[in-house]
Amino acid sequence: MLMEISSYTKNNTAYITLIGQLWQKEDINALEEEVTRSLEQEKMQIVIDLQRLSFINSLGLGALVRMHSTIHDTGNRLVLFCIPSNVLEVLEISGFEAFMTIARSEQELDSILAL
Repeated sequence: MLMEISSYTKNNTAYITLIGQLWQKEDINALEEEVTRSLEQEKMQIVIDLQRLSFINSLGLGALVRMHSTIHDTGNRLVLFCIPSNVLEVLEISGFEAFMTIARSEQELDSILAL
């Protein structure tokens, strides 16, 4: 595994932090399992902190799309938070800003979560 996942819960929100690279199937499976656990605990919002993510490939992008669809279909919300410029560029080129909620700062995240 090239990625480390940590998580905690605050109020009705699950915070998941990714450290490293999101491109190997086993790491993607671990992330999907963490999101599934959060949904099973009836968390209404899931924040994925990408601040320490150094790389993402098409498998990782596909996983984010699947997670977004699953979370959205259950009436919950996924927020991508604090994305490094190299990863943000990949997300922008892939059109993620059109359908994903992205918070670039703590203040922006607080505003989004307050809605």
